[in-house]
Amino acid sequence: MSAPLLRVEDLAVHFKAGGGLGRKAKLVRAVNGVSFELAAGETLGLVGESGCGKSTLGRALLHLGAITDGRVYFDGMDVGGADAGGIARLHRETAMIFQDPYNALNPRMNIGNAIAEVLRVHKKVPPAEIKARVAELMQLVGLSPDLADRRPAALSGGQCQRAGIARALAINPKLIIADECVAALDVSIQAQIINLLIELKSRMNLALIFIAHDLGVVRRLCDRVIVMYLGRIVEEGLTEDVFGNPQHPYTRALMRAIPEIDPDRGLPDDPLGGEPPSPLDIPAGCAFHPRCPAVMPVCRTGPAPATRFVNNCHVACHLYQDQGSTDPQTREKIHA
Repeated sequence: MSAPLLRVEDLAVHFKAGGGLGRKAKLVRAVNGVSFELAAGETLGLVGESGCGKSTLGRALLHLGAITDGRVYFDGMDVGGADAGGIARLHRETAMIFQDPYNALNPRMNIGNAIAEVLRVHKKVPPAEIKARVAELMQLVGLSPDLADRRPAALSGGQCQRAGIARALAINPKLIIADECVAALDVSIQAQIINLLIELKSRMNLALIFIAHDLGVVRRLCDRVIVMYLGRIVEEGLTEDVFGNPQHPYTRALMRAIPEIDPDRGLPDDPLGGEPPSPLDIPAGCAFHPRCPAVMPVCRTGPAPATRFVNNCHVACHLYQDQGSTDPQTREKIHA
């Protein structure tokens, strides 16, 4: 098998917050020991509640945020240990699509120049060919080249997001990280952008990390899914395995919360209660234990649970550490 395009090994991202006026700054443990791989052309969904570390992880992968510990390898290059030339190469071969399509673009620059700027900085085409390449990129994402002279304020949210995607594609990237890139758009426009990403992925063999809250979108777009909770991966597997038979109690709660169009199907009787603990004060043991319907004494103390391979998914949960000793009623409760 070929080497993965992206390999992440025990990645941690911690930073200080607060402090001042005599108060000591606290340490935010945003990402804690994350490991995974991504193949060329693969689409990976990264899901979890707000504050779980998804966006921090995405920025760290592209060297847009500091790495506290661990390693990130992109196409064989150690991202954390790269020199200026290596970082320049990383930014020539990767791109990010941001959540807010308006703020991601310079409001004083028309979208044609916003795309052309990327081509000039990275010297992707000769200066005489930039205008034609901008028109080509706009057509690729479903925008008329006639809109090139318009500024973001004169465009719809969907048009601005398409312009942001065109700008990302301008460098012919091997990897794109899309951080909640459809969250600010109307549902109908979301569908258009998702269909566009599916088409571009197939046409250009793009690797894509799609960070999202909307599990329905993730199921449609992604080959594989990672579920995060308070900076750790709690479940990982092929999309149909995770959605069809989730193993971790947190993943199961997320799946039950997916809205259904069927009016005869009501809301879940046992929605996940409470709020995630603060990354400033992560509980001992399994961080999910204060909210878990299947919590056991072992969950409350000691290190976080190790990851095991269960029913085609990698799961970090004490339910599977020693299945012979787990209370059958507890396991039946969570798998009901």
